[in-house]
Amino acid sequence: MRQSWRFGARLAATTAVALLALGVAGSAQLLAHPPGGSLVDWGAGLPAQAAPIESAADQPGGHIAFSFWNRASNRCTYEINIIDVAACLKGPEACQANRRVFSLNNVSEPALSPAGEQLAFRGWGDPSSDKSPFLHCAPALKARYIANTALDGTNFRGTGGYWEDSHPSWSPDGGRLLFDSQRNGDKISRIYLINADGSDEQDLRLAGQEPSWAPDGQRFVYRGCDLTGNRCGLWVAAAAAVKSWDTGKNLIGPVWQEAAAAHPAWSPVSDDIAYQSPASGSWDVWLVSAQGLNNSAGANPRQLTHAPGIDGLPSWSPDGQWLAYLSDSGGNWGIWIVRLDGSQAHQLFAYDGGVYQLPDPVEPYGSRDWYDEQISWAR
Repeated sequence: MRQSWRFGARLAATTAVALLALGVAGSAQLLAHPPGGSLVDWGAGLPAQAAPIESAADQPGGHIAFSFWNRASNRCTYEINIIDVAACLKGPEACQANRRVFSLNNVSEPALSPAGEQLAFRGWGDPSSDKSPFLHCAPALKARYIANTALDGTNFRGTGGYWEDSHPSWSPDGGRLLFDSQRNGDKISRIYLINADGSDEQDLRLAGQEPSWAPDGQRFVYRGCDLTGNRCGLWVAAAAAVKSWDTGKNLIGPVWQEAAAAHPAWSPVSDDIAYQSPASGSWDVWLVSAQGLNNSAGANPRQLTHAPGIDGLPSWSPDGQWLAYLSDSGGNWGIWIVRLDGSQAHQLFAYDGGVYQLPDPVEPYGSRDWYDEQISWAR
């Protein structure tokens, strides 16, 4: 049974999550995050094919990484899957034959480097108690922080070192990572910058989450608010550290003021920014231009997906002509792609048992759902 919900009717009952904006006097304002609903027991399923892509020349390529909770009794762990887009467009059998399950267990929130040669992720580590229901699951990577490796799990490099660090995003040159973290213990998400080898970490002194680099490698978009905790939505800042007495100097301005807008993704080739929003009554993928910076009245966002239920976690194709996104369209979670004009929506991969709500919200995970994850598309 699909989960569809009306935003206005259920917002009051939402789960409080990650985005906190600093107030004028250091107080915090909590923004609620709408829930994704409970997940049913999806069985194996084949993609419900939409209109075929017109020609081979129009077909996108590259690889898409995504994660979910594998509830199989011998797994019961977060796992990352990487699919070959061209193979998946040939059909379910070719897609499965070329599907790669990342070798390291209990990792999620994947981010492929722009060249597609490395994978950054959030590690969850071992169960924190000998009474954990997950104690006898697949052996976990010990790291409980953001790290990156080669696609085969070798060349491990830890970054940051805090278990609260999340949502890594690669710079266009593949040398640095942006991420958000609630590591200060005040439940405020802040944006940090670090080299991919784990050196030179910098606190950007911005409250926010889900950063995504601009193609110039100098700016990024993120979910946040102004320095007073108001005008919440999608903001742009410079990827540059500032001193405590210069807090906000790297803040450039708002692109779109909508508190529920989340998971912004900046195009690798233009000023377009994709994001997810419940503005239409259910979660959908939208587009807005960074050219509307500091002028939300003229930003004119455009809705790309229209199915009831959940469409979210957008990620750009390397050529900037397509968007991948997570969807439960048709009654099963899967990875879909769509053109920038909203045409040729196409399911690439249907989940065969992966879910997002964990059976027990205990350490090290707590309560998580689909909107805490991310997907990534690279060469």
